[in-house]
Amino acid sequence: MEKTLHELAGLLLDVVFLVREDGRIAFVNHACTKVLGYAPDEMIGRTIQDFIHPDDLPRTRTEMAEVAGGRAGYGFENRYLRKDGSAIHFQWTAFWSPKDQLRVGVARDVSERKRSEARQAALLALSTAAHRADALNSMFSAFDATLRALLPVRRMAAVLEPDQRLTYLSDGAGWAETDGWHVVPMSTPGAAFGQLRLDLAEAAILQPAEQELLQFAASQAAAAIERFALQADLAHAARYDELTGLPNRRLFQDRMRLALARSRREHAGGAVLFIDLDDFKCVNDQHGHAAGDQLLRAVAQRIQSCVREADTVARLGGDEFVVLLEEVADAAQVRRVADKICKALAEPVALGAAELPASASIGVAMYPQQGEAVDDLMRHADQAMYASKARRKAGCRQELRYPVVNADT
Repeated sequence: MEKTLHELAGLLLDVVFLVREDGRIAFVNHACTKVLGYAPDEMIGRTIQDFIHPDDLPRTRTEMAEVAGGRAGYGFENRYLRKDGSAIHFQWTAFWSPKDQLRVGVARDVSERKRSEARQAALLALSTAAHRADALNSMFSAFDATLRALLPVRRMAAVLEPDQRLTYLSDGAGWAETDGWHVVPMSTPGAAFGQLRLDLAEAAILQPAEQELLQFAASQAAAAIERFALQADLAHAARYDELTGLPNRRLFQDRMRLALARSRREHAGGAVLFIDLDDFKCVNDQHGHAAGDQLLRAVAQRIQSCVREADTVARLGGDEFVVLLEEVADAAQVRRVADKICKALAEPVALGAAELPASASIGVAMYPQQGEAVDDLMRHADQAMYASKARRKAGCRQELRYPVVNADT
């Protein structure tokens, strides 16, 4: 009977092992030696466990014990090691022959199927990481782990345009900008965002399917970068004025609330300056809206140059600007800032051959004297600005153009 088993096993194209009860190999067929790379005498007499991938040994021992106990095994999968050290995936059918006291195992090479399944899982993992990531670093870290499981990747880097900025590196040592790294562009049909760079094991040659996996990773990364950029643009647009780049009303009110909280906590004073350009409509009517836009940008820059970096200048809309001054000692300090702004705006703005006027009326509200709430202070400053404008139209002197609304007004 043993000879018959050997003869039948030799006819099969699949891998066949005949294993004694003590776990030592009694016979291997030609397909087995061809697939694993060993000659028959290099395997016969050795324990079957010598050829099993170490990570799969525990569950393989369990499976072998159950087969030895009389249960036939169908569809069990594990990895064996070839003579060259590479791994191969087998799917087994096995049974114990009590008469021959042999465990008969027939295995099929399913490595390509496992690679295909792993690639599909990697595609899903890359897509999921790109869509769920809330930061580029975490996304590239997930990409790194996924690609390392399938490709001979030693390190991965991500470099962003336009300044070739290194935004991710597997480790901080041995960075080389291009030499010896496999480069995959990260781009969408409308834009180039940078490159994925991979430090591959020496002499590594990527198969077409592996190249496609890298291209997919790069395209997913590009789509995520584009999404992050769009979100950043939308967030910026929601809080900053598009024309001047200054904070808009929403951001200014947020900063005012924080400033008021600090003022109460630290017992410090502050002020709000409401600034409205004089006769701005005439500029638009006589010179056009493009000239008016240039004037507004110039005004924004001049106002910013008159205050400290810690202070906030915002555009509320139209020709209305507002300044938040924190930690001011008294009204005299605020008047000095208002004087400085008036003098800066008094200089005409040169736009081509024309020189446009840029004078303004300024109203001031002090806190906590004129209130400790955003709406109260804005209303006081607005009223003070209109009082300034009325005085100007009535021919009042320049120094009266930015009064402080009295606390009892």
